[in-house]
Amino acid sequence: MSVFNPTALPATIAAYFATSGNRAAIDLFAREAAVVDEGETHTGLEAITSWLDSVERRYRPRYVLQDASRSGTGHTVTFEVSGTFPGSPAILRQHFELNMDGKIRLLRTL
Repeated sequence: MSVFNPTALPATIAAYFATSGNRAAIDLFAREAAVVDEGETHTGLEAITSWLDSVERRYRPRYVLQDASRSGTGHTVTFEVSGTFPGSPAILRQHFELNMDGKIRLLRTL
């Protein structure tokens, strides 16, 4: 199996995965952004920072990108995530929508 080339993604999305989704990723989000993950919606930079910190603290996730597709509303990325959670590693998908400034306005775990 070949390794997915993250340079095929918009720079913001590639940078999100390069940070392993930790607190350093907050600068990639728009002020009004929303994250939908594990059945909860986190809106605004303060809530998203708390979400990033919580995910890092609970799961210590690390990602290996596998595939990406573009649709009319954004990009969907398939990846293997490993960490300190039951069933690790797992294959997940996240959908990203960017605003006009190239910042993440929506991140939804599918």
